[in-house]
Amino acid sequence: MRGLSERQQVLLVIPVAIATLAVIGFLLVAPQLQRKREIRNLSAQLAKSPYATRSMDELLAIAAHERELGNAAKAEWEETKRRLSRPADIIPEEGVGRIDYKMELFKARSALAAKSEVLGVDLVPQDLGLRDTLGADDEEVRIRWLQLKTVESLVDTILGRQVYTLHAVSPLDPISHKGQDGKTLFTEYPVDVDFEVAFEDLYVFFQSVLEEGRVFFIRSFRARAGEVASAPLRVQAVVSSAIFE
Repeated sequence: MRGLSERQQVLLVIPVAIATLAVIGFLLVAPQLQRKREIRNLSAQLAKSPYATRSMDELLAIAAHERELGNAAKAEWEETKRRLSRPADIIPEEGVGRIDYKMELFKARSALAAKSEVLGVDLVPQDLGLRDTLGADDEEVRIRWLQLKTVESLVDTILGRQVYTLHAVSPLDPISHKGQDGKTLFTEYPVDVDFEVAFEDLYVFFQSVLEEGRVFFIRSFRARAGEVASAPLRVQAVVSSAIFE
């Protein structure tokens, strides 16, 4: 400010000071104004709430009731899972390996082949539609194990309902069902089956797939005329079990 008189310097400093104070004031006041607007909006929302006129005792009672409803819904969901899912020990606690899978596959094939012979049911797919070879991925082993258990239970159910011939059985890719949070609720393990059966035995089969501990979902069903008088229906269906997470 060299060359300016003292009065000119004062006149120059005053506007700068005023501008500086104005900026500082704005920076200090603006957040407070924003907070007041938020408080007013929140107060308006609370005023419209059905709980706004309730006493603290009433609010506590409502909260307790909501907890009871939540616990009841949770218990109902757990019961639904218990009734609709496969047994909890379908996968051993220690997990499964490739050798476990191959041994279990051999046992299932042998047991079901023996049962079909005793019952006089023609079991065409002796391999149960399951491959012996496994990849290197542990998750693949788990999936194949669950497919094996599903096929084993389903074929055992079909054989026990006096079908005439089980022509084909083939496990399909698992189908995951997710909740609103994106997490998997349960996974279906579908199996494609083709068999010949009498009318009355098909009715018994439908009843048996709803028995607790081995509930199956029928995803698709098609029946046409068979070639044997004693088993006039040729059925092709996709049936699945559910594994809840």
